[in-house]
Amino acid sequence: MFSRRKLGLILIACIVIPAFFSPVRAQSTDTITIGTTGLPDSLDPADAYGFGAWEVLSHLYVGLTRQVPGTTSVDLALATDVQISEDRLDYTFTLRPDAAFSDGTPISAQTFVDSITRVMDLNRDAAQVVKPYVDRVEATPAGELVFHLIQPVPYFLQLLALPPYFPQHPTLIAAEQQQPFAENGLIGNGPYLLDHFLVNREIGLIANPDYTLGDAPLTPNILLRQYARSQDLRDALRNHEVDLAWRALLLDHLLELQTESDLVITDTPSTRVFYLYMSQSREPTDDPLVREAITQLIDRQPVIDKIFYGHASPLNSLIPASLLDADSAIWPTAPDVTLAEDLLNTAGYKDRTGRRVEFTFTFALPVYGETQDLAMRQLGRDSFGDTRFIDYGYYSEIERGAAEDMINNGDATVAAFGWTPVVPHPYAYLYPLFHSSQAMPDNSRYARPEIDAALERIAQIDDADEQTMLYQDIVYWALEDYALIPLWQDHVQVMSWSDIGGILVESNFFLHYDRLVRE
Repeated sequence: MFSRRKLGLILIACIVIPAFFSPVRAQSTDTITIGTTGLPDSLDPADAYGFGAWEVLSHLYVGLTRQVPGTTSVDLALATDVQISEDRLDYTFTLRPDAAFSDGTPISAQTFVDSITRVMDLNRDAAQVVKPYVDRVEATPAGELVFHLIQPVPYFLQLLALPPYFPQHPTLIAAEQQQPFAENGLIGNGPYLLDHFLVNREIGLIANPDYTLGDAPLTPNILLRQYARSQDLRDALRNHEVDLAWRALLLDHLLELQTESDLVITDTPSTRVFYLYMSQSREPTDDPLVREAITQLIDRQPVIDKIFYGHASPLNSLIPASLLDADSAIWPTAPDVTLAEDLLNTAGYKDRTGRRVEFTFTFALPVYGETQDLAMRQLGRDSFGDTRFIDYGYYSEIERGAAEDMINNGDATVAAFGWTPVVPHPYAYLYPLFHSSQAMPDNSRYARPEIDAALERIAQIDDADEQTMLYQDIVYWALEDYALIPLWQDHVQVMSWSDIGGILVESNFFLHYDRLVRE
C-alpha cells in the first residue's frame, strides 16, 4: 500500500540568495539567458525534489520515459519496450542498446538499479518520489530492468520521467555525500551538457553535440541566473540583463512590466489547484446542509478579476478539465444566495439575531504568499458577505507545519489550501485527496468506501473508458458529500523580450530550454 501520507501544502518556493555576478546585456545570438529566483543549489538527482531542479536536470539527462512536449503524456526514451504484469506491480523494461552517457560510458539495467538504489539508500529529498512507490528494482540476466512496486500506480510511467529515476554516472553512484558539481562537473546523457555551476549564482548549459535521443537544441548555450528577489529579477529583465524571467515574478511586477513595449507574457494554466476544505468532524460543517450552503455561496470570478487580473482560472471541477475526459465540471459556477439561505434555514439557522453559522476561515499566508492571501480574503468577502446567516472570521498567520497538521488532523473547520500533484495525472490528485489511507480524508471523515474501491479499481485496469466512468463516479460522490470545493487553477508566467521564440511551458512548471530561439 501507499504509506499513510500527510497532505503537504505545496509551494513553488523562491530561494532568497544574493547574486554576485556583474550584469551583462543578454543579446548574444547563440546564448539565451534565463533569470530566476529559484535556481537549484544541487544537481544531484538524489537531492532533486522540486520543479526547478527537475527542469534543469531534465535537460542534462534522459530517463526511461520523457514527457511529450505540449502534453501531459509520456513516451519511451531510453527504454524501447515495457511489459506490465497483470497485477500492475511489475514493470519490465528493455533498454536501447546504444544507451550511453556523454563520455561514452554505457547505460545498462544495472546502471539504473545502482542509481535508484542510491536515491533510496541516501534517503534525501528525492527519495520521496521513489520510496512510497517502489519496493525494489533489479536487472535480469537478459539485461532487462524490472521495477517491483508496493502498490499499483497508474502514473508510474510519468514518475519515471522525473530525475530521481534517471541513470547516474558511475562516478556519482559511488558518491555518498551531496555533490553540487561545482568542481567536478556532471556527466549526463541529455540534450545539454553542464558547462559551469556557480552555486546559488549561475548555471551554464551547452548543447550536447553527440545527442541522438531527439532534436538538437535550437540555442547552443543557456544561462540560468539567480536573483534574490522578484524586484531584482524585474529590473534585470527591464535592463535586458536577461532574455526572459521565469520562476518567478510576483504578480505586481508582472503587471508592471506588462505595460512596457517589446515584453511578452506567456501565461499557462498550471497543475496547482486551490481548494476549500470543510471538516466533517467539527461543527458546524459536520452538517451536510451547512456544507452544501457554503458550496452554493462560493463566488470565484471576482477573485479572478480583482486579484489575479485573469492570471488564474475559476475551477468548478475537482481537477483541471485537460486531465480528465469525464464530465467533472459540476460544482456551481455562480453563487445562489437564496438556495444557500433556504438550506441554512432548514438546518436550523437564522439570519440577523437568530442562530448563525460561525466558523474561522483559515489560510497559510507564510506558505502561499501575499497574493493568494488577498485572493482568499476577497473570496470570503464575495462569498459570505451577501448573507446574514454566516458570521466568519479569517486567520492566515499560520506557519506551514501547523497548517498541514491542522488540515491533516481534521482540526480546521474551514480552510483553503493549494495542491500540486507530483505528476499531471487525475490519480495523482484524487488518491491523496480522497482515499481513506491518507490522513486528511480519514481524519476529516469524508473518506468513503465506494471512493476507495473506485480508486483501487482504476489502478488495476487499462480500459480507458472504464477508468473515465470511475473517475466520474468519484467526482459525483465528492460533490454529493460536499467534501472539498474547487476554487481556482493557478497560472504560471514567463515574461520575455519579443525576440525570444519557442517558449513552451508545460502545466507542470516545465520550461523547454531546447526549444528557445532568438528570432
